[in-house]
Amino acid sequence: MTTTHITNPLADIQQSKTVLIIFASTLVSVMGVSLISPALPTIQAAWDISASQASLLISAFTLPGVVLTPFVGLVSDRIGRKQVLVPSLFLFGVSGVLIVFVDEFVTILGLRVMQGIAGSAIMSLTVTLLGDLFSGDRRSRLIGLNAAILAVGAAGFPPLGGVLALLSWTVPFVCFALSIVIAVIGSAILPEIEHGADSSGLSYVINAVRAVPTWRVLGLYVSFFGIFVILYGAQLTIVPFILDDLYGLSSGMIGLLLGLPAVTMGLTSSQSSRLLHHLSPPRLIALGFVTYGVGMTVVSLTHSLVVLAGALFLFGIGQGFSEPITDTALNALTPDSFRGGIMSIRTSVLQFGTTIGPPMFVGMASFVGNTTTLLITGIAAVILGVSGIGMLTLCKDRDGHSLRADEYRHR
Repeated sequence: MTTTHITNPLADIQQSKTVLIIFASTLVSVMGVSLISPALPTIQAAWDISASQASLLISAFTLPGVVLTPFVGLVSDRIGRKQVLVPSLFLFGVSGVLIVFVDEFVTILGLRVMQGIAGSAIMSLTVTLLGDLFSGDRRSRLIGLNAAILAVGAAGFPPLGGVLALLSWTVPFVCFALSIVIAVIGSAILPEIEHGADSSGLSYVINAVRAVPTWRVLGLYVSFFGIFVILYGAQLTIVPFILDDLYGLSSGMIGLLLGLPAVTMGLTSSQSSRLLHHLSPPRLIALGFVTYGVGMTVVSLTHSLVVLAGALFLFGIGQGFSEPITDTALNALTPDSFRGGIMSIRTSVLQFGTTIGPPMFVGMASFVGNTTTLLITGIAAVILGVSGIGMLTLCKDRDGHSLRADEYRHR
C-alpha cells in the first residue's frame, strides 16, 4: 500500500476537513446505542412490548458487528477505506431514518441489524484512517482526540436521546440523518489511498499473521476486551444499581454521575501523545487497569457520595490511559496493507466485550451482590495491572533493551 501521510492537518484547509470528517463519523457511530438507550421505555410503551423485547433494539445493533466487521476490514484493505466508509455512513443514516416510517417491530429489528453492521464499519474505519494518514506523535494525538470525541458522545447523547424521546419515540431516529450528510460531504473530501493487499481469504489471514508481531497484537486485543467488559459491565451496569440501591438517587442524578468519567477520559485521551513520551503503550495500558481497579474498589467500599464521585473520575482516567493508547499501539504495529483487517478485528473484540459485559456482571452480582462484584473486579484489575507493569519491567526486547515508548511513537 502507498500511504498518504498528512503532515500538518491544522495548517491546510483540505487536510483539516479530512480530520473533521473522520471525527464526525466517530461521533455519529456512537449514536447507535447511546442515543437510543434512553428512549427504550418510550419505545416499549409506544409498541406495547416487554422490556426484553425493547432491549433487542440494542442487541440487534451490537451483535452483527462482532461477526461481520472483520470482513469489512478485509474489503477495505482491498478496495480502499473511502469506498467502504462512505457507503457505510449512508447505510447507517438511511436504515436509522427508515425506522420512523416502519409499522412492524420485526422490520425495525432488521433495520437495526443493518445499521449495526454499518456502525461497526464506521467505528473501525475511522481509527484505521487515522493510522493510514498519520504517523508518530501526530497519529497518537489524533487517535487520543478521536477517543475524547467518542467519550463526549457517550456522555452527551443519552440525555439528548431522553429529551428527544419525550417528544416522540421516533425523534431520536431522525437524528441519524446526520450520517447521510457526512457521507455526502465525505465522498467529496476524503482522500483516495492506494492499497496493495492482493491476497484474500486464507492467504490474507496467513500473510497478516506473518506481517504483525502476533503476541503483541493478541495482547492488545485482550486489553480491548477487558476495557470494554469493565466499561459496560461494571461502570454502565453495576454502578447504576449501586447508586439506586444504596443512595436512592433519581435516574437523572444517576445519569449525571455516570457522565463524570467521560470528562476525565476525554482530558486524559487528548494528552495521549504526551504520555507516550514518558511511558510505552503496554505500561500505560497496565496503569490504566490499575487506575480503573482502584476506582472500582473505592466505589464498592465507600459510603460517601462525594468520594464515589471522585472514584468515578478515576474510571475515566483509567479508560483514557488504556483505550486510545491501545489504538495507537495497534496502528503502529500493523503494516498499511493489513491495517483494515487488523483494526476491524479490534472492533469485533470491542463489541464482543460490550455485549457480554452486562450479563456477565449481572450474573455474578446475582450470587454475591453488586458491591462485592465491583470489589472483586476492582482488586482483580489492580492485580492484573500491577502484574503487567512488573512483567514489562523485567522484559527485554531482542536487543536486550527495555521496552521503549518511542518504539511506538515514531512509527
